[in-house]
Amino acid sequence: MPQSPAPSKRRLFTAVILGAAVVVALLVGGTVWVGGQLADQLGAPGIPRATGSGPCGSADAVNVELVYAAQSVRACTRRQPDCKNPNPSSFTFDNQLRSSSRRYILFIQFDAVFPADMPQQTVQLDPAALLRPKGPGQSAPLDHAGPPHAIIQVTPRDPTEGGYTADSGTIVLSSTHGIFTGGIDATFSIGSRPDRPQPSTQPSPVKIAGSFTCSAQ
Repeated sequence: MPQSPAPSKRRLFTAVILGAAVVVALLVGGTVWVGGQLADQLGAPGIPRATGSGPCGSADAVNVELVYAAQSVRACTRRQPDCKNPNPSSFTFDNQLRSSSRRYILFIQFDAVFPADMPQQTVQLDPAALLRPKGPGQSAPLDHAGPPHAIIQVTPRDPTEGGYTADSGTIVLSSTHGIFTGGIDATFSIGSRPDRPQPSTQPSPVKIAGSFTCSAQ
């Protein structure tokens, strides 16, 4: 009678099959992950994706409430985003947020740079000061010796719409060892981001309030 393969050969065969299955699973998972990353960046090139999952809470580094006429939406991201100084006279924060219904892009810019350690200061929103027209006829440069100004813009995704610009309000900003914390309290008018000028036909939020933490280290 033919004899069954030796136990060592059976174990080797089983190990080869399991190894091949693991490789296939990793390849498929990697392809899905890369596809998700590419899809995420199609409507928000260069803007970090939202992190975390589930309802927004105290563990989220950015946690804001968008108030509409008939509802309110919590939007957030778990991992602490970076904030940057793209030039010597501005300080910028730009990140995607998750919510229970869709994603958002939160953009905040100040017309000043700030030290790594700074007590709380209240910065007034002034979109007219930061969204000046470009060209020979633009208004005079901002006086950076005076108090800083800020702008807040929110762009809904899934699908991507025109952005909304807060026209009044404040950001209470402080920093410790290069970690910046901000408290937002602002109201909106309808408007589009300069780099996404398409008009929005959806209801505009009327208020945004919440907090953010970002790192400039």
